[in-house]
Amino acid sequence: MAYIVQHAETGYEYHLAKKKPSPISRFFLWAEKQDEKNHILWVGGSVTAMAAVIFPLTMAAVLVNGGGFGLIIGAMTSLVLVVITNLAAMPTKYTVPFFFLGILIDAAVIAASFFI
Repeated sequence: MAYIVQHAETGYEYHLAKKKPSPISRFFLWAEKQDEKNHILWVGGSVTAMAAVIFPLTMAAVLVNGGGFGLIIGAMTSLVLVVITNLAAMPTKYTVPFFFLGILIDAAVIAASFFI
């Protein structure tokens, strides 16, 4: 005895899900576009912001709260980090993260100056 099982045809089509780009890859794509258009703006803006605004504020906070040598070195390191990457004429995909890293270091130095 043989049994035949029939199934109705399905109209399903399977599509592979599109990969969404990660935030890091989207940042690098954005930075490459910025490098073509606004490289001078990012270089000038980051050096000016760090050397004329953020670094003096950090040093003022450190010196008002006691002026520990390690904190002064930390503030100077963040300034040097930004200036060196811009003087080396690195692409924007490197200078922008180093600028934000410098801001993060300065924020940590300011916070540490209140406790040390």
